[in-house]
Amino acid sequence: MLVGQADPQGHRALPRRFEGAGTECRVGRNFDCDIVVDDEYAAPMHTLLTLLEDGRVRVQDLGTQNGTRVDGERVPVDGGTVIEQGEVIVGRTRLRIRTRHTPIGPERLFRRDFLRRHRTVLAVVGVSASIAYGGFLQWLEAPALMLRSITTAALLLLAAIATWTGLWALVSKLNQGSWDVRTHAAIASIGAALCAWGYWLAGLLAFAMQWSVWVRTGIAAAGAVALAALYLHLRRATRYGRRTALALAGAATLVIGAIAWIVTVGVEDTDVNRVSLGPEVRLGSDRVVPNRDMADYLAGVDDLKLAAGRERQKALLNAPLADADS
Repeated sequence: MLVGQADPQGHRALPRRFEGAGTECRVGRNFDCDIVVDDEYAAPMHTLLTLLEDGRVRVQDLGTQNGTRVDGERVPVDGGTVIEQGEVIVGRTRLRIRTRHTPIGPERLFRRDFLRRHRTVLAVVGVSASIAYGGFLQWLEAPALMLRSITTAALLLLAAIATWTGLWALVSKLNQGSWDVRTHAAIASIGAALCAWGYWLAGLLAFAMQWSVWVRTGIAAAGAVALAALYLHLRRATRYGRRTALALAGAATLVIGAIAWIVTVGVEDTDVNRVSLGPEVRLGSDRVVPNRDMADYLAGVDDLKLAAGRERQKALLNAPLADADS
């Protein structure tokens, strides 16, 4: 049997090989154990693995308080459990057991994916596109000191990308054993550039075509890019599976989106150029005056003309014009 050890962070040690029927392997924190685990949740003598004549393995718990689990199921104290392969949990340490009954798949062809193969080029393109977006925004605002404003924006963007990349590189080092800086820099910079330029283009289309749906499309696209970037970060830096990484990336995207919305609302409320249009006013469909013929509306026009003439004559008699004598 082959017994491979993995700590809670997923780091695996070189598996040990045991041969011969009746061979025993003791697992625990004691130095007398065949496999010593540095786990405070494991007993000094925690688990006994015995290789049987048919090639299977008997797993026995040695009366511990936390017990021993095989593939999530607790091992009974009396008799133990016989397995052909599986994962044995001792405290918080995981042991992968493999025997001759374990099927072995074909050799897997080693291929580097697109991101790892072109990570340097992608990182350079992403950083350049992010800096170009910051410079473009400064150019639109037309500041007095153009060069100084563009340089400040570029330095701030570089600092943000470097900080984000450094955090994920540290997580990758702790979990995978390698920094993988270029890969995380490519993911961060490409994701930031796509979010920024995509949202700006969506706003431009919404203004040009007068379709507000483009704004919502831009927000949805930016959220999708952020979700993809976080998913790639998690897959590269941790040992999480696809479902777990996707769930964590989705939750992080929602949190980041909520924070961005709160910040945006706060900025709009303090913007002096923001004009409140007030409540929307819509005219009702009810008619104030019922329909009448045009002759009915003009019936009293002649009487009004006569009355207006009389009033004008009275006004002239009381206050004649200055040029009346001439």
